[in-house]
Amino acid sequence: MSVQNFLLKQYLRLHYKPRLNEQLTLQEARAEQDRVIERFLPLASIGVDIERTTLGGIECEYVLPRHRRPQARMLYLHGGMFSMGSPLSHRGITQVLAKRLQLQVVVPQYRLAPEAPCPAAHDDVTTVYRALRAELEPGTPCYVAGDQAGACLAFQLAQRQVEERGPVPDALIAISGLYDLTLSGPSLEFNAEADCFATRLAFERALDLYLGPEGETDRRACSPLFGELSGLPPVLLQVSDSEMLLDDSRRMAVALEAAGVAVELDIWKDVPSCWHLGAVALPEGREAIDRMAGFLKELSVN
Repeated sequence: MSVQNFLLKQYLRLHYKPRLNEQLTLQEARAEQDRVIERFLPLASIGVDIERTTLGGIECEYVLPRHRRPQARMLYLHGGMFSMGSPLSHRGITQVLAKRLQLQVVVPQYRLAPEAPCPAAHDDVTTVYRALRAELEPGTPCYVAGDQAGACLAFQLAQRQVEERGPVPDALIAISGLYDLTLSGPSLEFNAEADCFATRLAFERALDLYLGPEGETDRRACSPLFGELSGLPPVLLQVSDSEMLLDDSRRMAVALEAAGVAVELDIWKDVPSCWHLGAVALPEGREAIDRMAGFLKELSVN
């Protein structure tokens, strides 16, 4: 374990996680996330160019490797329990993705709950994806990636493309994904103490904001894990062995394999959920992104 990983985990466990169990307002929770990012996830921009634009009327941030013309695109969907996060909050990963994978990373500013509940986020990322595909030259690889709620949206996007017979992404990469919105995965219980970041209460509050109170929305129908998976592109799932969402990834891997989808499950030991967000400063984050590069290289060879 790197020193950086140890310090980050200690801070999250001792200072951030207890706050998630308090009756924070949404604005306080958003401010708390900003403080963690400011303290631990430096926004170095050496070697990349960052541009603001719109796709399909949705504001987006483009992160590009400097002095190189990227040969592929990645639509990156940030996490934040459907109610927090932004392109800025996730520059710790998107900059490293652009530099180490040598591709253009597109991060949409999709609408957040509760100001814009489901299906606003899903509609926004679908709009951006279709606009992005429309502007690409034929044969240009287009990948979709995301963390936590963003990973959920990535799967929903790909499932919608299959259902509506549109172009599917060339690959899906999902980090610490939330795929079961009924919160029935066993690891939500047995990893409740080991997880240095999340709490069940935080997940429940977030889903109430996004989907309405329990029983108002069919949460199983909104869960990628229980949807149609056949026809999806190759998938890389990355997850920590100590996080509450571990079983969402393990069950998704089993379901994808049963549906005939090529899937790689990459379980990491003793790192925080969504550890890639600290990739600018966290060795484990950069190594995980290097594994993404290997996964995509293998696809291009085959």
